[in-house]
Amino acid sequence: MIILINGPCGIGKTSVSWELAALFERAVMLDGDYIGAVHPFEIYDDARIDYLYRTLHHLVAWHVEQGDYHNFVINYVFESPASLATLRHMLSDLDDVIYAFRLVASDEVIAARIRGRGEDEADTAWHLARYKELVAIQEAAAQRGDMGFVVDTSVLDAREVAAAIWQNIHEEVELVPYDPVWAEAYEQERAQIAAALGDLAVAVHHIGSTAVPGLDAKPVIDIMVVVRRLEDTAECIAPLQELGYSFIDYPQNVDRRFFRKGFPRTHHLHIVASGSQTLADHVDFRDALRANPALRQAYQDLKHTLAEQFRDDRATYSEKKGSFIAEVVAGSRAKGRD
Repeated sequence: MIILINGPCGIGKTSVSWELAALFERAVMLDGDYIGAVHPFEIYDDARIDYLYRTLHHLVAWHVEQGDYHNFVINYVFESPASLATLRHMLSDLDDVIYAFRLVASDEVIAARIRGRGEDEADTAWHLARYKELVAIQEAAAQRGDMGFVVDTSVLDAREVAAAIWQNIHEEVELVPYDPVWAEAYEQERAQIAAALGDLAVAVHHIGSTAVPGLDAKPVIDIMVVVRRLEDTAECIAPLQELGYSFIDYPQNVDRRFFRKGFPRTHHLHIVASGSQTLADHVDFRDALRANPALRQAYQDLKHTLAEQFRDDRATYSEKKGSFIAEVVAGSRAKGRD
């Protein structure tokens, strides 16, 4: 597992990273600011940043191969979604479970933390000015892409922030009996999404287990929004944030874009392009389960088995359902051709 910690200077990324690394049995903490402390130093230097990212990749690979470490916490000031995505993609060949978090706090709290570091007057003045600049940069950038899942640290110390991130990552898989309220919750959310996105949304679908009457499910409403081109997602980020959604730019999501809402999470939202295979797969699987009680029961049994095995590992829980879903979709289409 790799965890990327983003945030402006002075917010406490290093302290949080140390606390977070300590929650693992074995982990490595890599501080981007120290690793990238080269001379001469230019803040906006693409060559320097590329060198830093390649160094981080080399260090992670070395620790995995030579030190038998498999959990990493990396903190750095990312100023754009592209910069965060670049490192995330570079590291994805070493681990397919990569999380990103962005620490935020009120101006008063960050300023107090900077003053409390005991730096000389000149350094304190520079950091006070720089953090304000970075907050503005990161807030604006978050309207265009993934800058990390937001964690408000205003009333939390470093250990409490680390605990909140740990809880977020290890959110349990909990299956509950089907609830008719889920259909109503979807309709309410669909109306808000359609109003927020306007012409950007070609269609909106209720997918996943909460869309199948009679099926036990995690109480999370899965929604699929269809746009004309996947690139249109960029224009959807800001209006969806107004509804409480966070964009999570997982490197493996090549044909869809993922958003989540709430903690504990209450909604998942997937954006796909019109006519995409992903759209067809999700709708066909949903319809097959709706139409076939035996398939529905088999899927429910599988989910309960996996939930017991991977209760605090949502990624593996989802991955292990893949072959069953693929078989159902293939069988449904074959039957449709008969």
